[in-house]
Amino acid sequence: MLPHTTLLRLIGILLAGPLVLSAAGTRANAADGATDRAALAACLALVKKNEAARGPHDPDELTEKPGPEGRLAAARAEAPRRADSCIGVVATACIQHEGNQSTATMNQCYGREADAWDARLNAAYKAALANGDGQDVADGLRKTQRNWIAFRDAACAQPAIVFKGTMAGPMSAACVMDLTARQTLWLEGWVQ
Repeated sequence: MLPHTTLLRLIGILLAGPLVLSAAGTRANAADGATDRAALAACLALVKKNEAARGPHDPDELTEKPGPEGRLAAARAEAPRRADSCIGVVATACIQHEGNQSTATMNQCYGREADAWDARLNAAYKAALANGDGQDVADGLRKTQRNWIAFRDAACAQPAIVFKGTMAGPMSAACVMDLTARQTLWLEGWVQ
């Protein structure tokens, strides 16, 4: 099992360069997009490796210490084996890069990761449609995705309505990133 610090170093290397804006000035260029997708893939590969290395004596809900402290300790131990622990891997490294703490740059960093998850989401969606068992399954998936998009858009519009300040942008962008990532993981079969 690779230590968490090794993963962070790998991701730091992948994302070490400054944010390069596209001609439109809003998102990363194609090279950064490939780097971002590679960082997600590296994190998810590490999750699989960690899951494969699970020991027979690792705690589960029947053996963990009861109560809030026991639950949090078990969650901390389980995090390296959970795909949702990879959410934020690109955005965090981007935001932590020297000079990237402005709200505009935070929006771009969250957007970069949202784009990387969205590319995976689209691939998983197409694969699910192609591998579905009949028209009813495909229709159900299309309906699910349309409703999910409406939910994501409405939920992520809330910070601008509630906060009306400069942090509403990064909060909305982080929301889009998080919900897109979680939908991707569901469609890819990471979440049952």
